[in-house]
Amino acid sequence: MQKRAELRTENPESTPLWFPEDQEARLQELTAATTDPEKERPLRRDVRFLGSLLGRALVECEGPILFEQVERLRRGLIQRREEAQGGPEPAGVQESAAGEEASSLIAQLSAREAYKVTKAFSIYFELANLAETNHRKRRRRAAELHSDQPPLAGSFAGTVSRMKSAGIPAEDVLDAFRRIRVVPVFTAHPTEIARRTVLQKRRRIAEQLEKLDGLPLTKHRARESEDAILSEIITLWQTDEVRK
Repeated sequence: MQKRAELRTENPESTPLWFPEDQEARLQELTAATTDPEKERPLRRDVRFLGSLLGRALVECEGPILFEQVERLRRGLIQRREEAQGGPEPAGVQESAAGEEASSLIAQLSAREAYKVTKAFSIYFELANLAETNHRKRRRRAAELHSDQPPLAGSFAGTVSRMKSAGIPAEDVLDAFRRIRVVPVFTAHPTEIARRTVLQKRRRIAEQLEKLDGLPLTKHRARESEDAILSEIITLWQTDEVRK
């Protein structure tokens, strides 16, 4: 697989996309300490894996044209972002070739094509979020194996540790807690709306991702999870985001 997450197809008869040939190395990744750079490798692999399955689903459901449109746009936007990271562009400088190509591609899309491209990217980011959530779970499990390591930043223990290091007295903290008022609020934020059937599909994908962390992992089991996730992605593509 390539280094970046991609929406692309694979030969369904080949070895499962997500299969650890070296089970020992896989275990080391899953149990890596907080300071070990290897800890992020499983997340990157999950995102590539899900992106590949999405690409396969797009080809199966819509054909290669949509897949190529999404890929061209994805590559163009990545290149544009990398060029922008080189530094702020002076005022009046024309857009880069990558940006112009992306803008041209978008301008040529019909309303129906634009909807499909937008939905493809929307699902991709949903899948990436599921991968990140699964990674946070595995990192919490790994942290329990390394009691000598400092607590994770942002965790309750990590926050208390930072407050202690800053010299904040425990009594001041308790006094602040006594003055906190928690008021539950029920809201229907438009960015959080999701049909129950969509939530169920996300949950099933997340469950299969977690199963892929179980070792030893056989090719047969990896193939079962891969097929199950692909089926969920295909049905996710065929499901309307909101009830009409």
